[in-house]
Amino acid sequence: MLCWVAQFSMASEEAREALRRAQALHTERKTDEALREARRALELAPDYVEALTYYGTTLITRKLTFADGLAALERAAELAPDDPGVNYSLGWCYEFVAYRLEKQSMQPYRDPYALYELAAQRLQRCIDLNPEQGLQDDAQDLLDSIKARLE
Repeated sequence: MLCWVAQFSMASEEAREALRRAQALHTERKTDEALREARRALELAPDYVEALTYYGTTLITRKLTFADGLAALERAAELAPDDPGVNYSLGWCYEFVAYRLEKQSMQPYRDPYALYELAAQRLQRCIDLNPEQGLQDDAQDLLDSIKARLE
């Protein structure tokens, strides 16, 4: 978690406040407004790992905007490669996108099976970083399901 703490401290109070507003709006199911606030946080602090992670995950899961969401999460992982939460989020979202792309009828923009492989790598990385037990268990469960899918 040291990388996350270092990245978090680099964000200005204004950027952290924008992310807190985004998360509050998200709780109120105001996704578009939440994403605007997250973008504001990133305008203020482009390398703010927590904002990149929130923004990417929300784009993927709420807006199905896969390319931009994965780009944000991949940037977060570049900035904080030793953060188990970032690795878990990226792995989980790779799996989410892979599943959606696998089920669509048109040609996907990325190969779903390559995304499953990336998901497995990120989830294994999360586990290797020895996160708190709940996160470790979730990562292991998802990793096991991905491995079964790839066999």
